[in-house]
Amino acid sequence: MCRLAARGRIGVGRRFGLKKVGIIVVIVLFAVCGLGGVGMMQMQAAAKAKADEAKRNAGHVVAKGDLLIQVVESGTLEAIKTVEVKSRVGGRVDKLFVEDGQYVKAGELIAIIDPQETELRVKQDRAQLKGAVSSADRLGIEVSKRRITAQTNLIRTRSRLAQLEMELKAQPTLTNTAIRSAETAYNNAVKNLEILEQITQKNAISSARASVEEAESNLRNAKLELDRRRGLLEKGYISQREFESAELQHSLAVTRLTSTKEQFNRIEAEQQLERSRAQELVRSAKADLDRATVNRFQDRVKQEEYERAQADLRDAQADLKDIDALIASRRQQLASVEQLQSVLGDSVRQLGETEIRAPLSGVVSKRLVQIGELVTSLGSFSSGTPICRIEDRAAMLVKLKINEIDVAKLKLGMTAAIKVDAFPDKEFKGEVTKIAPARVDATAAGADPVVRYEVEVTLRGSDAPLKSGMSAKCTMRVLEIKDVTVLPLEYLGKDDKGEFVMVAPDSKDPKAKATRTPVQIGSRTSTSVQLLGGVELGTKLHKPEFSGPSRKGFMQAGPDE
Repeated sequence: MCRLAARGRIGVGRRFGLKKVGIIVVIVLFAVCGLGGVGMMQMQAAAKAKADEAKRNAGHVVAKGDLLIQVVESGTLEAIKTVEVKSRVGGRVDKLFVEDGQYVKAGELIAIIDPQETELRVKQDRAQLKGAVSSADRLGIEVSKRRITAQTNLIRTRSRLAQLEMELKAQPTLTNTAIRSAETAYNNAVKNLEILEQITQKNAISSARASVEEAESNLRNAKLELDRRRGLLEKGYISQREFESAELQHSLAVTRLTSTKEQFNRIEAEQQLERSRAQELVRSAKADLDRATVNRFQDRVKQEEYERAQADLRDAQADLKDIDALIASRRQQLASVEQLQSVLGDSVRQLGETEIRAPLSGVVSKRLVQIGELVTSLGSFSSGTPICRIEDRAAMLVKLKINEIDVAKLKLGMTAAIKVDAFPDKEFKGEVTKIAPARVDATAAGADPVVRYEVEVTLRGSDAPLKSGMSAKCTMRVLEIKDVTVLPLEYLGKDDKGEFVMVAPDSKDPKAKATRTPVQIGSRTSTSVQLLGGVELGTKLHKPEFSGPSRKGFMQAGPDE
């Protein structure tokens, strides 16, 4: 057991020692490789520097040449006018009249959607419109009738209010006048009764009583005279005639007494009747006075009537406002009528649009539905089912996606040479008609990281049977200058004093150096520039030395160009 344990410890120690040795060997190998790589890079840099020096000393002779800047990009042909024909009416396709590749003219019948559902909708909309028109007409008649009634009632209430207003103003005066008149009549009746009782009737009754008393006195005297003469007649002292005269006087006295008594009774009865009439007049005048006094409440009655008339006027005005409300309701109904007319017109239009016609002349590039297939209508919440696709190939264009550097060189109206792969022997002419203001969206995964802009080049008239989707290469010449002094761009230097070239030294003098000579530059391309002045044709030039900052960083291997 002890021997086995010892052997195990020895084995572990040996494995640990071998692992350390392996790590050290790997480190040494990496160090050797790194030093070897650095050495190789330094050797390559030195060799490159020598080669560049030799190339620079070889020089360049100034000569004439051509400057050409052109943008070349490939794209696909498309028709300028391409439409997907859709139906504004949903339903089942009843008939189709076109096939793929068929040429159609604008307005030509393409398909028919089953019109039964649309015809039913037209009938329903027409019935709703008739009902709405009838309701609006009935409400218009009611408005006219109620307007006349309300206006008449308003005129009547205004007239009544004006009358009551005048009566209300005059009522206190009328009441006071009636009371004063009744008081005067009562006072006069009382005074007349007093005069009648105290003066008129008293004097009359006194006179009548005096006449009775006088008649009674005369009768007594006549009776005494008659008795006296009767005694004298019996004694023979007077004649019979004298006695008869006394007898006549006595009879007259009796008659006069009877007459005066009757007159007294009649006067007394008349006075009683007159007193009764006078008392009745007093009572009547008192009743009139009481009634006139009580009639003071008429002032309040008139005030209440006036207030009721004002309320009636407000009600009449409110009735006119109700007429305005009815008019507003009729306007709303008329608006509903207009809306239903619009709906009916749209239904009629949709009925007409069950016949699908070509919106333009062109080739049917694809028929997208079959007879009996259901299609959805084009609307706010649906893009609709396309029935077919029509292209007007009378005018074609090429869509290009050009990088940001080249697109800056292009201008609208610039000419372009177009080569279509399907027609390699033909070259078509075109014109730049659109340069997109915004970059092509490159947010999709795996998209080209280069910033590109969409450019459209429209083909000028062509009789070739071009089709959409064909590949085409467009060449747009931005600059073309022939037979000018041209200099490669690497022989042009630039510093804070301006642009220059290095004129090669005289070959006879080995110590001579290249001379810095300023130059004037014209047009330039990515590889060459146009020399306007500074050096002559045939002048030999050297490349200027690189004066930029040297490259720094890990594993620097030499100077940077």
